[in-house]
Amino acid sequence: MKIKLDLTNTILYDGCEIEEVAGRLNLKTPVKEAVNIVGRNIGKMIADLPNTERFEVELTGPMAVWAYLVVFHVVVHRFDKVYYNDGRNERVLIAAYG
Repeated sequence: MKIKLDLTNTILYDGCEIEEVAGRLNLKTPVKEAVNIVGRNIGKMIADLPNTERFEVELTGPMAVWAYLVVFHVVVHRFDKVYYNDGRNERVLIAAYG
């Protein structure tokens, strides 16, 4: 599974206010609120994922560190392997269980 953390991921940021300024997306929801919204949304995104599809997950896309921390916190114990990909280099294994 690949999870894009950029603001174009409408499922991940559902419930957050996002505006476009000069062609760039900007999160208007305060981070203190967005943390909980994103946490709930990522939980919903993977809740019905069968165990057979929980071998590995790749986190990618330009976004603030807080969003990566929230998503990592939710996925780290639900997938055997968690990778990070900055979009410029090969993906990097961040966590592995099993």
